[in-house]
Amino acid sequence: LPSDPLGFDILAHIDQKIVYAKVLDKLASGGTIGIFPEGGSHDRTDLLPLKVGVALISYSALEKDGINIPIIPVGLNYFRGHRFRGRLTVEYGRPVYIDPQTLSAFKEGGAEKRRVCNELLERISDAMRAVIVSTPDYETLLVIHTARRLFQQREQSASQKQDLSRRFAEGYKRLMLMTHGSPPQQWLDLQARILAYSHELSDLGIKDYQVQGLDRENSESDGDAVIRETRLSYHIVHLIFVLL
Repeated sequence: LPSDPLGFDILAHIDQKIVYAKVLDKLASGGTIGIFPEGGSHDRTDLLPLKVGVALISYSALEKDGINIPIIPVGLNYFRGHRFRGRLTVEYGRPVYIDPQTLSAFKEGGAEKRRVCNELLERISDAMRAVIVSTPDYETLLVIHTARRLFQQREQSASQKQDLSRRFAEGYKRLMLMTHGSPPQQWLDLQARILAYSHELSDLGIKDYQVQGLDRENSESDGDAVIRETRLSYHIVHLIFVLL
């Protein structure tokens, strides 16, 4: 251990008023500001509660400069996001605007200001969920992505895959609402089969699109053929067992 004291840096205090003033000047001049309203990075399957900053900026711009800023929700949807150079789709939703009639409540301050800001945050949150695939947990997300891959009958673009996944996610949410969180046994059995299929693919180290080609003949040596036939028989038997 060093005998002499070690120096360290101190992060200076940042006056948020200065930051907000610069942001408002940028917006007033016709500029665009990108904000991550959750205020942090995470790998969860749903949004974190939004910070109030985006609402304060929007109302301040309307109050100070008379500008009703369009708040554009942007969805960043990752495919295998934990892998290096993983693919993602960027999707833009419909703009969210402040109701000008709520400006007086914002100016009033106190409880009324908090109320209109929270209402705006709820609308922004709903708009953001419309451009991402949000699920209550990772297992549900795995079921949705696997079901989408099994359902699609042809090659699709990344945006088409994203839209189909979101439709499956929305259907899952409606099912949970209709059944008050207790889906029928038929659905539970189907969910278990989908998860078993996904885990089996993972254990075997293959992808969905490779399943149909497991029994195709390729030019190979006799030794390779023996190894292939042995390995593929194991793969096919296990996959058929899971899907039955």
